[in-house]
Amino acid sequence: MKANKFLSILILFTVAIVLLTSCRPEYSVLPPEPEKAEVKDANTMIIYECNERLFAQENAFAAIENYLPVLQEMGVNVLWLMPIYPIGEDSTSIGSPYCIKDFTAINPAFGTMADLRSLVNKAHSLGMRVMLDWIANHTSWDNAWYLNHPEWYEGPSTGSEQYWKDVTFLNYNIAAVRDTMQAAMLYWMDEADIDGFRCDYAEGVPLTFWESVVTEIRNRKSDAIMLAETTDTRHYTIGFDLLYSWDFLGGISGLYSNKGTFAGLTAAHTSEYNATPKGKERMRYVTNHDVSSGEDKDADVSLKTRYRTPEGELSAFCLTIFMGGVPMFYSSQELGTVERIDFFQYNLMDFPKDKSQMGSYQAQMTNLLKVYLDTEYLRGATQTTGTLNRKVPYVDYDDEKESMIVICNSSDKEQEVKLPMKYQEQTIADLLSGDTLTLGTTTTLAPYEYRIYKH
Repeated sequence: MKANKFLSILILFTVAIVLLTSCRPEYSVLPPEPEKAEVKDANTMIIYECNERLFAQENAFAAIENYLPVLQEMGVNVLWLMPIYPIGEDSTSIGSPYCIKDFTAINPAFGTMADLRSLVNKAHSLGMRVMLDWIANHTSWDNAWYLNHPEWYEGPSTGSEQYWKDVTFLNYNIAAVRDTMQAAMLYWMDEADIDGFRCDYAEGVPLTFWESVVTEIRNRKSDAIMLAETTDTRHYTIGFDLLYSWDFLGGISGLYSNKGTFAGLTAAHTSEYNATPKGKERMRYVTNHDVSSGEDKDADVSLKTRYRTPEGELSAFCLTIFMGGVPMFYSSQELGTVERIDFFQYNLMDFPKDKSQMGSYQAQMTNLLKVYLDTEYLRGATQTTGTLNRKVPYVDYDDEKESMIVICNSSDKEQEVKLPMKYQEQTIADLLSGDTLTLGTTTTLAPYEYRIYKH
């Protein structure tokens, strides 16, 4: 009888322990496991990828010029203009801005050379540099180069190229091709005072060409910005400043879509920077023209699948920019747009006329970027990354005098987490609100909420 009574008590005790454990916040299950990395040169560049077809169907350059003060308010100091050139009009054309009919002309819907010069001059007066999107691998079939020199061309050489039926591919074994393409790039520096180039599908063009043209570009402007759309690190060695971060993009969207983990994101981050020489950088973003278009209408990789909501996308952007790299955001992102945008078409949007007309989402993004720029001195300190639970990663910077922590809830659920020990019960500055407050041991974050504290 006593044995049965003892057994019953033991069972009740065990059940109670299980229930108590299951009700605990998740931070008791997964303690922080920081991963340290040294950050030496804190970035101060913020790039804006500008899709002219979102601004106006006529005189797009003027509309963009009017928007520049708002971008300056947001902290933008590099304006990347998507292709400004006339596009192919033959029977193969699908309306792609990356199908170039004339490399030294302007799409008349965007304006004139005078309009472009005005835009560039205004950008320069506001402390911004201007990059053009450059497509050196191919042209439209009705490009005068193809019509007059078909011998300059060759068949597709990669699997991807075989699917691009609206373009034909240049042969860089021919000296005239290299010379003519280089002259076209330098034309824009000479005629419109352009400050650099984002080079589309850079690995589709020989490194020897890029090395030559980068040298000539830097002879004109020693601080010209050269961004290569590739992860091939050989492009660093021949003069490019920036490469893409495709693995990091997969990691950040995986984390926010529940298809990946923070460990996977940090692995991508570490791998990319282990291959990045000192003085060079990676461009980091959560969306661009390819991602926002749904990448060939594949719903599985749409913005709504990646980040669910505008708030989710902004939280992901916060974590992205504070982990390292050069932040870039795509026109429409600042408006909180997560709908598909086909960049082959016009999709006019209501961009604010001045900073007083910013919506709350754009104001939040502006505040976030202001904190980013204001903390340059701390972002050059020792960086530690970790998790407060499986859904709440953090990035911590410490220069032994001050420290800053960025905490991001990557989920659409409220999360209660325990703060790192050095922040518990401490008086800190909330850099987003400007308030001073005393923290407790734990804190609760709303869905997709992010915090930035300095101690």
